[in-house]
Amino acid sequence: MQEQLLEAAGGQILSEVRLQRALEARLREEQLKVTDAAIKAEEARLLEELDTDPDLARMLLKTVQESEGLGPRRYQELLWRNAALRALIQKFVVVDDEAMRRVWEVTYGPKVRIRVIVVASYAKAATVAEKLRQGEAFDELAIEWSIDPSRDRGGLLETLSTADPAYPTALRDAIDALQPGELTNPVLLGDRYLLALLEERIPAQDMTFLEARPVVERKTRLAQERMLMQEEAYRLRDEPKLLIFDETLQQSFNATNPELE
Repeated sequence: MQEQLLEAAGGQILSEVRLQRALEARLREEQLKVTDAAIKAEEARLLEELDTDPDLARMLLKTVQESEGLGPRRYQELLWRNAALRALIQKFVVVDDEAMRRVWEVTYGPKVRIRVIVVASYAKAATVAEKLRQGEAFDELAIEWSIDPSRDRGGLLETLSTADPAYPTALRDAIDALQPGELTNPVLLGDRYLLALLEERIPAQDMTFLEARPVVERKTRLAQERMLMQEEAYRLRDEPKLLIFDETLQQSFNATNPELE
């Protein structure tokens, strides 16, 4: 049974322990500590991200814990790692008017509602584009052809802002040029091609920058912290050095961290 456990989850657990050791070393270097209050704050942020209703957020958290196999100990260790990363990057967070105005525009500015079809080659994109020109329904083609998770919704995405840098520039530029009901040409995104249908343009909310500033300031800080925490975790990905003598554990670790092979 030990070998099966190592194969199933050993690599993931080892990666988590490794990051925790690296964070402990960095905290000592920076003379920082993770307090109980910081860990509780991490849980509060997590619950808030899941849902604004506290009871529903707790239910969703339980579902996440079960699906990810997060027992009480691993869950607390996850919160500790997040608190440690947040403490380490805090001095690099810059919340200025320019950054806040970008977040304000994304949050309260105009939105678009689109459907997408994502395929693995230009040939497939061209085939789908021709079917669309012949009048076939976009949602039905999305279900049949798309490799994006949105296929189950006929390619429908959540409303988005074309000012949001979380979306590729090529996609945002292509959508900006459309009127409702119009289609993009195939758009190259990495190693895939995307076709989009603009369904609706949604006007900006009636919320001035000054009115929204308290909310925007917090969202801006959290967004910067999230990005910097991811970067810090990536920098620490190969610390400390490991000597793994168990072949099954080594294979599991390599599968969990293919970029380190």
